Amino acid sequence: MVEGVLADDLSKVSIQVDVLIKDPKDEEFKPPIGLAHPKYWKLKNLDADKASQLQIQYSGVHRKHIRKTIREFDKLHALEVQD
Repeated sequence: MVEGVLADDLSKVSIQVDVLIKDPKDEEFKPPIGLAHPKYWKLKNLDADKASQLQIQYSGVHRKHIRKTIREFDKLHALEVQD
């Protein structure tokens, strides 16, 4: 999931990326690191940015895919700003 977060002064949009996974037996998507994951407590001790990076790393999504997603988001955002 990619979300644009508007700065308090309305000067720029920050992009937030969240990765959710779904195993074939699961009914819903979930974060890749849950209570049963060995790195869960390490995640809890990190700041939000580092925790997000760890979530992405353990999801199996490659940086190339994240970059592509962000580029697509930027294109869509640019089109919205023009309208």
